[in-house]
Amino acid sequence: MSCYGELERIDAAIFADTQWETKATYRWLKFLKNESKKYGIPIHTVKQGNIKEDALISQVRGLKKDGVRWASMPLFTLGPNGEKGMIRRQCTYEYKIRWIKKKQRLIAGYKPRKRIPPGTVEVWMGISTDEANRTKISNDKWIDFYYPLIDLRMTRLDCLNWFKKKNLPEPPRSACIGCPYHHDFEWRKLKNESPEEWQDAVEFDKAIRKCGGMRGDMFIHPARIPLDEVDLRNAKDHGQLSLFSDECAGICGV
Repeated sequence: MSCYGELERIDAAIFADTQWETKATYRWLKFLKNESKKYGIPIHTVKQGNIKEDALISQVRGLKKDGVRWASMPLFTLGPNGEKGMIRRQCTYEYKIRWIKKKQRLIAGYKPRKRIPPGTVEVWMGISTDEANRTKISNDKWIDFYYPLIDLRMTRLDCLNWFKKKNLPEPPRSACIGCPYHHDFEWRKLKNESPEEWQDAVEFDKAIRKCGGMRGDMFIHPARIPLDEVDLRNAKDHGQLSLFSDECAGICGV
């Protein structure tokens, strides 16, 4: 919308790469870079390690084999006596927010540890009205958050329709291949439409069972059973008829 003049011109956009995104996300990133280049708006990529590889070499809670700190994924745990738990999520900050902030400082012209005046950087967040509860005030005085989609009162569906009206491709949902926050319809979509990435997630799930030095076993699905054994069928697959046919048209998976 900034490129098309419907919002103010931004200085740059930043993509945080965990190096375990879906192929669809990387294709979308390539499209965005090519599109924004036409309007002189750069898209920077920042990264800090490979979240999948780091998780697999974790042997002690919070540490890797070599003693280096590991930012944990929100994996589900099952104790020896059936105790259910969930590991604290640290990956979003360590693999995304932290490095995005560093890039923001550089774009604003401030070196590390140099004081930045309050309100120097305005960060736009693409949160729609569907998730208005996720809006918040920045903890950093030099950063002000702005939510353009909230101001425009746009829902996810409005965003999709915007792309459609511009004859642009439909954006995919962005998330790590093995993110424990996937809903069943997302796992089902991955399994049906990208078998190779589905198998990647299945193998990762099996490999993490004893990683991390946790008491008990770890899983990426809340059912706490191997991912390839989870029943991902929806109500319709079980024989329950839909009152609305195909009205959803896949919007719930975006």
